[in-house]
Parts: sequence; C-alpha cells; structure tokens
Amino acid sequence: MTTPNTHLDDPHHADDVHPAAKPFLFLGDTKVKRNFIWFPLGGLIIASILGVIHPQKHPAPFEMIGDWPIPGSWAIFGFLAYSFIVFMAPVLFRLLAKPENYYGEGGLPDPAISTDPDVTGVPHHD
Repeated sequence: MTTPNTHLDDPHHADDVHPAAKPFLFLGDTKVKRNFIWFPLGGLIIASILGVIHPQKHPAPFEMIGDWPIPGSWAIFGFLAYSFIVFMAPVLFRLLAKPENYYGEGGLPDPAISTDPDVTGVPHHD
C-alpha cells in the first residue's frame, strides 16, 4: 500500500515546499497555465482604454498616424515587447547556457591550480 501524495491531495500542506511558496502553488495547475494569456491580454485592453481616455500630451512621431495619435500605443508596444521576450527565451537560453560541468564538479578546490594560500598550503607573504 502506498501513502497518499500530499502534493496532489492538498498542495498547501506539502511538507517539502517552502512556506513562502505555498500561496503560489496554484500557478502550477494546468488550467492556470493554459489560461494565463488572458492576464496580459486583459492588461493590454485596459491600458488601451486608458490611452483613449487619457491620451499623451506629446506623443512620439512613431505613435502617430498622420495627425492622429494611436490610442494605447504604449500598451501595444509593451505587449509586443513582452511577447518578443517570451518567444526569444528558448533562443537566448541556447545562446547563453553553460554546460553542466562548466563550473567543475564541486567539492574542494584543486591545489594544483589554486592561488589561495589556504588551499595550496603555501604561506602568503604580505
């Protein structure tokens, strides 16, 4: 007989989860992950409405169509920048990631290549 998995039964009482992380465990739910796009899209709509109600006093030239400002242009630019960063994350990860053994295998430093007197055993002269 197996013991019940506390993560699946009640994630807020899981033993191996930090107490500060427990309120955010709902973010791992599949339903939340699938529907998360509505949050930034809703922010875009709200910011666009606010841009129509309170237009910028001096919009930039790229925020204009002829003599008319684009309502909510900063919301649109922000959403596009957010989307670009999200879609570029895998590419950036491949470009910037280091191999698993990049920092060595851990443990004690190698005395053959270390300059630290505590590691090499050679006293440091000031």
